[in-house]
Amino acid sequence: MLRASAYGAGVLAIACVLGSGFVRCPVAMLTHQPCPGCGSTRAIRALLALDFGTAFRMNPTAPFVVLAIGVIVAQGLWNVARDGNAGDLGLRGPSRWAIYGLCAATLLEVPIWALRFFGLFGGPVPV
Repeated sequence: MLRASAYGAGVLAIACVLGSGFVRCPVAMLTHQPCPGCGSTRAIRALLALDFGTAFRMNPTAPFVVLAIGVIVAQGLWNVARDGNAGDLGLRGPSRWAIYGLCAATLLEVPIWALRFFGLFGGPVPV
């Protein structure tokens, strides 16, 4: 149970750091252009506020990424609580399908990012 608590605390710490706005996109900072994942943190904040329109404008794939990561984290927590480690995380069960979904959403980010420069999906995300 101690390992599961440490796992949960680690996930919560990472979520707090990412949600704080302290970490900025290095690609956007260097190029002053949004990267394919830009807007994800703002989209997640909008999702938490149940503002789905803003979330979609910030990053249309963010809801799928959040769902997939949530499933992976939950399965990892379950595995650690049950076995003392996250050994087979992603090999079977819901986390396996969540990883497939996460890969698909990540692959979709690139064409969506490119299309946004032509004004689709709300245009480029401000950096």
